[in-house]
Amino acid sequence: MSKKKLKIKLLPNGEIQAHTEGIKGKKCLDYIQLIELLTDAKITSQELTQEYYEPEEQEYIQDNAYNNN
Repeated sequence: MSKKKLKIKLLPNGEIQAHTEGIKGKKCLDYIQLIELLTDAKITSQELTQEYYEPEEQEYIQDNAYNNN
């Protein structure tokens, strides 16, 4: 599983630029929506990277509470 990163740049004119790395598929848009919510801003333009078109990675969580004998 790749490391997920969200890079945020605040420009002097008040513009916010964000870039995701390691987040495949449409899940990257969830992170951008989070920035909108936290900053009370609206997306005015976006560029999709190659990762957007790649299959999303599945995350599995193992609960060891039931595996202890």
